[in-house]
Amino acid sequence: MSDSDPFDLGDIPEEETARSLSAQAMGGMRPPYLRGLNEAQQEAIEALDGPVLVLAGAGTGKTRVLTTRLAHALSTRKAWPGQILAVTFTNKAAKEMQHRIGSLIGGVVEGMPWLGTFHSIGAKILRRHAELVGLRSDFTILDMDDQHRLLKQLIKAEGIDEKRWPARQLASHIDGWKNRGLTPDKVPAGDAEHFGNGKGVSLYAAYQERLKILNAADFGDLLLECLRLFQENPEVLNEYQDRFKYMLVDEYQDTNVAQYLWLRLLAQKHKNICCVGDDDQSIYGWRGAEVDNILRFEQDFPGAKVVRLEQNYRSTPHILGAASGLITANESRLGKTLWTEMNEGEKVTLRGLWDGEEEARVIGEDIEQLQRDGHLLRETAILVRASFQMREFEDRFINLGLPYRVVGGPRFYERMEIRDANAYLRLVAQPDDDLAFERIMNKPKRGLGDKALQTLHQLARQQGISLSRAARLITETEELRQPARRNLKDFIDTVDR
Repeated sequence: MSDSDPFDLGDIPEEETARSLSAQAMGGMRPPYLRGLNEAQQEAIEALDGPVLVLAGAGTGKTRVLTTRLAHALSTRKAWPGQILAVTFTNKAAKEMQHRIGSLIGGVVEGMPWLGTFHSIGAKILRRHAELVGLRSDFTILDMDDQHRLLKQLIKAEGIDEKRWPARQLASHIDGWKNRGLTPDKVPAGDAEHFGNGKGVSLYAAYQERLKILNAADFGDLLLECLRLFQENPEVLNEYQDRFKYMLVDEYQDTNVAQYLWLRLLAQKHKNICCVGDDDQSIYGWRGAEVDNILRFEQDFPGAKVVRLEQNYRSTPHILGAASGLITANESRLGKTLWTEMNEGEKVTLRGLWDGEEEARVIGEDIEQLQRDGHLLRETAILVRASFQMREFEDRFINLGLPYRVVGGPRFYERMEIRDANAYLRLVAQPDDDLAFERIMNKPKRGLGDKALQTLHQLARQQGISLSRAARLITETEELRQPARRNLKDFIDTVDR
């Protein structure tokens, strides 16, 4: 077990934190953070005890409700900061929540160790109990690129045609199984037929074994291994069930099966769970999200309170009307009627065009007309579903001489050079990290190609050692040509420095 305790609040004593937060409430005055709320928002915030489902339509002040509910639980002394589990879907959302809570109740957010994403909280729990799932507390979390390279090795070793059955396809199957909370032994027999002539599940099992040898986990494991930890170690589950007196979950409509099972297990003792979401905004079914999770909340938690946030602060009546006209055709909705006090605004225009090229031409003409009417180019934005759709717009704007700026692109940590730099750091911290070694052994180019790597792999398997250790041994032999040996030794010396 790790020496550090994630339940520790550091330098902020919980008693002092709660005392300072409750000063306003104990004074008999309505806390400032509860002012200016509409009736539904106030109801969602003050219903702290028991299961609560908040159906938050787009633009209805969901983020304010989430942060204010947390502030209210703290200021009324319902729980210490370390007794609240607050789960978001992105790091950005978690940071925004931290910032907003800080502005409401002061600089005590650092005392909330369980505010974060599913994956960050799962990783924290796993590191604390790593040995119970066959890992060490310093395990590496693989990114997609590492995952694909490892799967390519397994596919090649199995003699499967990688062109016909690419690693990314196997990765998609494995991610799907993990999102459903399925370990290799629980994957339905029919699913095994979907890859490599029935070898998908055996490759999944080999992949999991290889991860344990590497002391590594992928993102799916951060929840799947947590589930296994709780299911196989009741005393560990009981520790966290006791700890989390209040649970708050954002974007509940986008949870997958593994996340749903994880939350249900943790909520079984106190049952003070508040899930915020909107079944009308469920768009991630392609990556395992189950909208049924939100639809059956009242069945999972009998007696649950359902609060609907329907006043919209973002859009005009025309936009709400158009959106409502579309969404009402959905089946199995929980139902909401969004309304707003804003002015009517511009009408929504729907156009049917022949293809992307015609779309770019028409949009370009519209922008030129707006410019002639005195509007600034920076007042116009074009949203696309996927980045490849930008190409035709860019070509058209260049032809028209319209200046434009593309917002987006690869995330910082997904850029190739950042992944390479990160691999160097990983290898320095953990010399036996084979995936990091393999990634940077020939970056920059050192004349250490596939043949040299294959020779290293053979020696590592024969000796039962890591690639890094195999490299140190092989530089003392004649297995590699002299230039390759010299370059490999220089690489090892660089890492050692």
